[in-house]
Amino acid sequence: MSVTLELPDDIGFRLLDDPEHAEPDIRRELAIALYREGKLPPGRAAQLAGMDRWDFEKLLVERQVPMPWTKENVENEMNALRRN
Repeated sequence: MSVTLELPDDIGFRLLDDPEHAEPDIRRELAIALYREGKLPPGRAAQLAGMDRWDFEKLLVERQVPMPWTKENVENEMNALRRN
């Protein structure tokens, strides 16, 4: 799936300061936000961020994002591992 995002000029110009990293930075921030909201389990969020699972979890620790493990999280992770 491809998504196009229109940004206000002032934000777009900030991203143009470092256009090579704009997409990876946005993907990483989106992955963190979706994980924080409980919409993605850690493995899928790491995949969206373009990171391996352990580096993504280190990033969550650095950002002080709580990483609660519920029964549902564990089941989602197990199902994701079975699909891959």
